[in-house]
Amino acid sequence: MKTSIHALLVTTLFALAGCASVKVDQVDSAHLANYKKYTWVKPEEKTSQLPQISNTITEENIHSAVKNEFAKKGIVEDDQHPDLLLMYHIFTSQKTENVPNPPVYPYYGYGFGPRAYYFHGQLVPIAYAGYYNPWNTGYHQEHYTDGTLIIDVIDAKNNELLWRGSMENPVNDAGSLSRQFAKEAMQILGKYPDAK
Repeated sequence: MKTSIHALLVTTLFALAGCASVKVDQVDSAHLANYKKYTWVKPEEKTSQLPQISNTITEENIHSAVKNEFAKKGIVEDDQHPDLLLMYHIFTSQKTENVPNPPVYPYYGYGFGPRAYYFHGQLVPIAYAGYYNPWNTGYHQEHYTDGTLIIDVIDAKNNELLWRGSMENPVNDAGSLSRQFAKEAMQILGKYPDAK
């Protein structure tokens, strides 16, 4: 029961994550359209040190997603003569979510079937005077790790921050994090204006 509730929570959190929106802060988009070449740089400040997040697989997947998305906009990677410097940051924090307990559904019986059931590790007796009505099971708290992916676009000549896009989602599924961040990078860069 506990495993299925935890699986339901993770599914719910990722369903909510599907509704997460990209946040953008930028200079005038007409000005951004003049930039056509970029290269990657690493941020000076340390971001997430979680091994499932901070690794070369995640980095390569994010770089590949950005490269594909920028190519659609007429912006190419050029390490020798870039107009733009790109860097990404991933920050994590622990959060708590109030989650409704699963409902107890009606059960009809007069002495047949189980006499009790386990709910959240507690034995709950079943009344057999007719229908066993659903009751308000209340809420409980679940803890999860929240992650924010930020992509910064900087003018290569004067180091001015031109554009910043970010997206926030739960990051509890270690097996799919590199794909998750690659998908988010595409969604973030989807908001970037096309080059002229």
